[in-house]
Formats: sequence, structure tokens, C-alpha cells
Amino acid sequence: MPTRLRDELSKQYGTLLTGDPSSNVRAALDILRSRRPPKVIVVGDFTLKAFIESGYRPDLGIFDNKTKRSSFLVSEKPTNVVSNPAGHISDEAVSSIRQLVLSKGPFLLFVDGEEDLLSLPAILYSPEGSIVIYGMPGKGMVVIVADKDMKEKTASLISQFERTD
Repeated sequence: MPTRLRDELSKQYGTLLTGDPSSNVRAALDILRSRRPPKVIVVGDFTLKAFIESGYRPDLGIFDNKTKRSSFLVSEKPTNVVSNPAGHISDEAVSSIRQLVLSKGPFLLFVDGEEDLLSLPAILYSPEGSIVIYGMPGKGMVVIVADKDMKEKTASLISQFERTD
């Protein structure tokens, strides 16, 4: 990820839910019930754990067993594992996300490395109208509808990443 994108990627693009985790999950579930999205993807340990503890399993949950760079255990067993270095979006992660959002879940994707940027390929490759939810540390949860405009914005952001080998 180029440093010039840091500010852009730290912006909030969806609806920010600012309550405690359980009230944020309830608010997000209300949104899901009203929109009936084709897929629901939850990115981030703290957020994923809050959904699982509420009894809701997303179609795809993406986690790395770390929150704010500290250990954090999601006690569920992953269905898939990928490697994704911090500050990157690996081809392996993109390929796995693309495959999983087009398959019948639920799936839990464990990321060896960091999952922070993986909401981008989740938005890009999920069916239009899907919802991606991720945690914003210290602020709450962000709910994004993967509509045409959001997918175009996401594709534009990803196209600005620098390719490394």
C-alpha cells in the first residue's frame, strides 16, 4: 500500500455504528434484515467475535487473531487460511476471498499476517448489494453496502497499490 493512500483508506465510507459491541451488532443485524443482502462479510477479530457471540455467522468472516496489534483469540476454527503481510493485499488473500464470497458459506478465513486491508477485495468481489462490516478501532463498526459506486471506488483504490513480488 502506498503511503499516499493512508489518509484515503482511513476515511469512513459506510455507516459508522458507535455504540458498544452488542448494540452495534443489533443495529447491524437490523440493517441486514431490512436490506437482505446476498452476502455478509465481517472483517476483523473484535467485530467478528461480537457477531459470533450474538449467534450470527456471516457468509465470510476474516480474522487474524490480533486486535490493535495485540493477541486476540477468535475461538472458532477457520475453514481457510491465507498469508497476507501487514500493509498488503496478497494475491493469495484476494483469490481466497473471491472464491469464498461466490461459494455457499459460512466460511472463516484466518489470515497469517494482517487482515486490515482485506475489506477492499471483499467489497470488490462480493455480489452487488452485499454488506461488508469491519471494525474501526476506538470508534465502532462500519457497515458498507457493496453497490456499484462503492465497488468502483474500491477498484480505483486497489489499482493505486504498488505490486511487489
